[in-house]
Amino acid sequence: MQTTSKPRRRAPLCPERLYPLKAFQEASGIGSTRMREGRLAGIHLPTISVGRLKFVQGEVGIEYIKALSALNERRDASR
Repeated sequence: MQTTSKPRRRAPLCPERLYPLKAFQEASGIGSTRMREGRLAGIHLPTISVGRLKFVQGEVGIEYIKALSALNERRDASR
């Protein structure tokens, strides 16, 4: 018997909120692989570190998503 996974519900990102990195990834749907691809292309997600914890400001996260989208569009155009 094959199991199917439930689609994840995405929450809207609020520019004024501060998100733990994991919560930002879950809310935006951006996984570690996509973040690594962005990093290798020179797109970095600015974070705020407190000890071992990392946080993302909502506004910065939204700009990061836009930058990843532009990277994706450039890659699709070159194919």
